Amino acid sequence: VLDPFGGSGTTAAVAHKMGRRWITIEAGDHALSHLLPRLAKVVAGEDPTGVTAATGWTGGGGFRVLCSPEPHR
Repeated sequence: VLDPFGGSGTTAAVAHKMGRRWITIEAGDHALSHLLPRLAKVVAGEDPTGVTAATGWTGGGGFRVLCSPEPHR
């Protein structure tokens, strides 16, 4: 799943819980303030929202983060 406008991480969170491989891109400051903490909660099994119940999600997996050394503004 490719989400070129990561926003708050909803697409990545759902894809992760459904066992899909995903890539999300976000250039805004909220990539570190919102998106990253949410995905960390997904992996830890601490995100009860969305498809959690439907998929029986309890946590797991991981992800990598690539950051530009200087944000583009």
